[in-house]
Order: sequence, then structure tokens, then C-alpha cells
Amino acid sequence: MPAAPDHPNTISSLKKPDLILVHGFRGSPIGLAEIAKSLRAAGYSVHTPAIPPFAGAPALPDYTPESYADFLAGYVKSHHLDHPILIGHSMGSIIVAAALDRHPQVFNRRAVLLSPIAKRTALPLRIISPLSAILPRRAIDDITTLYLFVPKDKDLRQKVLAATHDCSNDCPPKKSQVFRAAQFSTRYAISDFPLKQNVLLIAGEKDRIMGQKSILTLAENLQADVKFLPNSGHLHNYEQPIETAELILDFLQDS
Repeated sequence: MPAAPDHPNTISSLKKPDLILVHGFRGSPIGLAEIAKSLRAAGYSVHTPAIPPFAGAPALPDYTPESYADFLAGYVKSHHLDHPILIGHSMGSIIVAAALDRHPQVFNRRAVLLSPIAKRTALPLRIISPLSAILPRRAIDDITTLYLFVPKDKDLRQKVLAATHDCSNDCPPKKSQVFRAAQFSTRYAISDFPLKQNVLLIAGEKDRIMGQKSILTLAENLQADVKFLPNSGHLHNYEQPIETAELILDFLQDS
């Protein structure tokens, strides 16, 4: 008896899904480069788009959840991707949540949120943060990076500062666009979107933007897995990129 023909979906089912890494406020793909490197080494096709208005990305008509969601859906269409998995860091976690809520049919049922913005920023910071748009880029980069950076490793700190400066110097956007993106990053949170996907949250134990309690509450509401990285903060993408990538890979292989 001749062998039965392969099922038409056999090959495609064995193909690893594409991954899209979404960086955060005042960031660029540089900030997620080490994580992307580890994921590619594991055989994944990784895409790291520049997110408006940073790193040379085109400006959006407005900076709303709908606009950011449509931007990611458009990226998927223009790059001919098949239900990619979204991985968002910081403000990128809000953008991912918005995209999954608005275009669930476009993306994979799994998602990873790094340094997740679990709840809306407190009112004082909501007022102050957009003002960073009018300050010198290098000054605000130094202030925010040194505040968010946790490890005592001076060499690593200087490496992170240099990478942050590279992010800012890579096609800096107009101040008006930075102001509007800052408003978006403080006026919305993951908790604004009723996600139904299988989600993994990864955060530093010493995150100075979002405390563990808020992240655990979000995890409970989303019925999501949550992993905390010891001795790491909001910038664990720089501080512990290999460990972060390992947690992502474990999640992708188990789910």
C-alpha cells in the first residue's frame, strides 16, 4: 500500500512563528537587539520595527491605541507575516495590548509583555512625563536611564547609557511628536484592554516604574504567567537580555 500523502499543513505547522519585538518610549530596535539575537539563535525569525515617532519611523496622524494598533497590523501586512507573536517592552507592552485587542485575527494567540505597564501612570507623572519632550535629549536620557538602571556594574551602566544615546540620536523625531507619544505612554495601560490571548509577563523585581503588586494584579486579571528577574529593573532588556530571552523561549516552547 503506498504511503499516505503528507497532510497539507504538516510543514507549516512545524515552522516557528515570526516574532515582532516592539520597543518602548524614546527607544529603538537597539534596545532589544540582544534579546533578538538570542531568539534568532534559537531559530526564530525576528522583526524589530522602529515604533513611531522614534528611530526614523514615520509619524502617526495621532498617537492613540487605535493608531498604534493599525501601525502594527499594517507592518504585518506589508511584510507578509503569518500571525506573528508580539513581544512588547514598556510602552511597547501597551502598544501590543492595543494591537491584540483591535486586531486579534492578525496576530498569534500568544504574546509576551516585558516591563509591562500594568496600570495607568499616576497623575503627577502623567503631567511631568510629556515635558521631557522639551528637555535636551542627552540630559533626559541620562536622568531616566540612571534612575531605572538597577545593577551596580559600572561598565554595564556605561554600555546602557551609550546604547540609550544611540537610540536618541537615531533620527530624532520632532518634539511635538515626542510630546504626543509621551501622553500616550502615560494615559493608557495594558489593563485598559480585555486581552484573551495566552500572555507571559516578564519584569524586574526592582522595577521603579511598575511595582510587583500591580503586575501580579494584572497577571491575575489576564490569567497570565508572570516571571520576575532578580536584581533587575525596568531595563532588564539591557540588564539581563539572555535571561529574558530564555524565559521567552521557555514560554514559546511550552505554550
